[in-house]
Amino acid sequence: MKLVNWLRGKGYTYKTFAKALGTSPRNVERWARGERLPRWKEADKIFIFTDNDVTGHDLYEQQIQRNQTKV
Repeated sequence: MKLVNWLRGKGYTYKTFAKALGTSPRNVERWARGERLPRWKEADKIFIFTDNDVTGHDLYEQQIQRNQTKV
């Protein structure tokens, strides 16, 4: 499940989710929009917090697709 969909479904805002993870709301917004990728430490927090509803594939899907099209 994409992070943005998980946040909406659970009623979190970027600000409330950021506070729960100990990061900035801007980071969460960029991750949710796919503009930036979280570092492993932050990604691991996301996996734990969402009970693995958001997976690594969900977070890195756009990057994976870009790399596959370059081959």
